[in-house]
Amino acid sequence: MKVSYLVAQAKSPLPSLGGSFLRPRPVLAVRITGPARSLLLDGLLDTGSDDTVFEEWVAAALALDLSHAPERQVGLVGRANLVRCRYAPVGLRITDGLRETYQWTTLVGFVSTHLRYSLLGHAGCLQFFDAIFRGADQEVVLTPNSSFSGQRA
Repeated sequence: MKVSYLVAQAKSPLPSLGGSFLRPRPVLAVRITGPARSLLLDGLLDTGSDDTVFEEWVAAALALDLSHAPERQVGLVGRANLVRCRYAPVGLRITDGLRETYQWTTLVGFVSTHLRYSLLGHAGCLQFFDAIFRGADQEVVLTPNSSFSGQRA
């Protein structure tokens, strides 16, 4: 499945990109499903994230009860302090919008801090796919691997 990068507008020139005001990011739409409903959110494919993480308001909107959820302290880039992350099972679904759709059930984390994008990290997402990040083409190619036990629709 090929997913084109989302190109975001910067507020000032980016020296690392030759003064460009455009920053490409591997962001794709992800549908997260819980007991009550599902939501379509933007998720950043993040090879540096150990876990797949969403904001806590998402858990509330899906009617997930996190009161007895397993939890641990995690470090998020840009945060000086550790934050509490509580885990619950959800359904995830990604698609290229044309030919390929993948859905699976997995354990993801929820944090009370603001995230620019939901993080699609190793555990819960990237562990199930082989990913080729094609920087020059501004796209990522995801191929389900042998650990993917979900469905291709």
